Amino acid sequence: MRYRILLFLLVVFQATFSQSVNITLYDRGNNAPLPFANLCFEEITTGKKYYRTSSENGIADNPIENRALIAISFVGYKTITDTVQPGVSKTYLMEQDLFNMEQVVVTGTRTPKRLADVPVQTTVITEADIQKAGAVSPMEILQDNIPGLVSSSNAMGNNMRIRGLNSRYILFLVDGERLVSEGAGGNINLDQIDFNTVERIEVVNGAASALYGSNAVGAVINIITKKPVHRFEGGISTSLQSHNTNKAQLNFGSNLAKTTLSASIFRNRTDGYDLPEGAMSKPHTDYGTDMKISYKPSPNVSIDLNNRLFQHELFNFPESMNAVHRLERKVTLGGNTSVSSANARNNLSASINFDKFYKYDVMERKDDQLEKQNDITYISSRMVNTYSSEERWEAVAGIEYNYEEISTDSSKILGPDPAVKRVGDGNIFAQYQYSFIEGFEGILGGRFTYNEQFGTALSPKLSLMFKTGKFVLRGGIGTAFRAPSLQELFYNFNHNGSFWVYGNPNLIPEKGLYNSLSVEYTRGSLNASLSGYLNQIRDKITSYRVISPLGQPDRYYTNVSSSTLQGIDFNISYVLLRQLVLKSTYSYCDARDNSTGLQLTSNVKHSATFALTWNGKVVQSPFSLQFTGRLTSPILNEYMETDEEGIDRTISNSSKSYNIWKATFIKPFRINAHLLEFTFKCDNIFNFSDVYFTNPGRQYLAGLRYKFR
Repeated sequence: MRYRILLFLLVVFQATFSQSVNITLYDRGNNAPLPFANLCFEEITTGKKYYRTSSENGIADNPIENRALIAISFVGYKTITDTVQPGVSKTYLMEQDLFNMEQVVVTGTRTPKRLADVPVQTTVITEADIQKAGAVSPMEILQDNIPGLVSSSNAMGNNMRIRGLNSRYILFLVDGERLVSEGAGGNINLDQIDFNTVERIEVVNGAASALYGSNAVGAVINIITKKPVHRFEGGISTSLQSHNTNKAQLNFGSNLAKTTLSASIFRNRTDGYDLPEGAMSKPHTDYGTDMKISYKPSPNVSIDLNNRLFQHELFNFPESMNAVHRLERKVTLGGNTSVSSANARNNLSASINFDKFYKYDVMERKDDQLEKQNDITYISSRMVNTYSSEERWEAVAGIEYNYEEISTDSSKILGPDPAVKRVGDGNIFAQYQYSFIEGFEGILGGRFTYNEQFGTALSPKLSLMFKTGKFVLRGGIGTAFRAPSLQELFYNFNHNGSFWVYGNPNLIPEKGLYNSLSVEYTRGSLNASLSGYLNQIRDKITSYRVISPLGQPDRYYTNVSSSTLQGIDFNISYVLLRQLVLKSTYSYCDARDNSTGLQLTSNVKHSATFALTWNGKVVQSPFSLQFTGRLTSPILNEYMETDEEGIDRTISNSSKSYNIWKATFIKPFRINAHLLEFTFKCDNIFNFSDVYFTNPGRQYLAGLRYKFR
């Protein structure tokens, strides 16, 4: 009560004696002022917009000349929307969003919704989560937050697994557009994303082919990038880590009356490591740029353009006798335009996205001459119409065309001569969401696909959500498919003289049937959820081995098996004190090849994550200290091999149990509209190492970040 009286007197004092008209922000729990909150004013009659940032005392001026809508957002707090008058001061008490329930997400339904209102199981990693973890890459933050996610190394690079399925069955998006795989393994280099520009990451569990098509069998991971909110803003960051690993980034943004512009550039490099236990990562250097521009000629029309460039150069170790190393380049161009009706109920958007991936050999003994191995082209175009009723329903419908092409030069992966292989697919999709009664909603959707190579595929889906008291029940059943990749269809090459790899143009798509049921409970400072799933995949594309007459284990692709994946996920978040937050997850996954009874290659049955975050203050100066852990049971490698006499035999081996702990300390300093932040991190505190994991043992990191608004 004493705090309330003081707050009331302060408001009266400001209204009486202050010559300026202000918006003042406080934390509802402790009445502390909230600095660096974002305020957006939009005048109702003129549409004119103003952007402000609260000062260290939680104060921002009220600049409007006419009645306006105001939206106030601050990382870790629930967004406030209201109507304000010119010449009037106002005070707002902002409430912490302890479990991100107020966070708006788009991936699960293709329309903006609060996380608490999405019928599809969705996990969101916010900007606040990323900042407190001191994460320097998308892979690091995903591993710390997603149960059942394991990253390991293989011959084709970094491979991610979620719930027993590898990267082939996970669809990666950036701002809703597909990231194209760079090899037959489905692996994608997530370092092509400038991590400092990431606003949040949304993860949709289970089948999502009804909305997104091929590969959305196990999960969809959508990386959402930031948009400028101030007239001028920018920053620079750098970090130095063990093994001479350093990252540097520069970004700039501007939000004007009708135009927003953002640009960033980054460089990452490392000396790599080659440990006695066998874990290895070669030296490499990355360069990248990301540019976006958005123009709104009117309140109901928007035009967006984006361009992303990325170069990844993978070097040999100094002692290597190899005189050739790899160079990869990627170009992404995209555009989107949308038109909304005057009442904002109807929205029509059209987009096109172009990706081009180049792979070269650098001939070190020929003055670093480039010899192109192959290139991959991917083009996706889409038109989507969304209609939202004020009452109970919402509908989404669209058409889509995708084109993929691989062209070989000296790589000879498609045969002894240069070759070009291509495939295209056309799609029609629709989704209908209906609210039966308050707290009970359902989604029915589907996609029809015609692929030039294999024919047709149909992917229906049904999701339901029921809220009662402090419980939320979600359930769903849906189908998904994974089209065979160009490499799986047309590979024909000798792998460094060790074995041959043969594609199969008669492959058909893998089809999955996914069932899930979850319950979520929220009360005060506790949030917990338990979910179970059953994922049945048939016509599974398998690379099997046959010992050739020369004794080589040649690889062949074929649809010969089916798989059953079942398991549970458990998540808990608890605010012990206002400054101490505990988050933990556990995942169990049994993933079996039905034809052999063996676990799918590289499956992990048990995995867990743990994070304890202390958001403290020393002499009213904030800091964050986080202790995180990732634990898994052994990685299982079980497969059948046919010897030269035609006899099948089982090959089985496994890794050690995975046990990695990390401590991160972050200290920000705020001066008016400037932020200077120091990060100190010790990763893999107990120096775990194993050949199956891409981890060099204990590492130290020091980072510095500067931002202005």
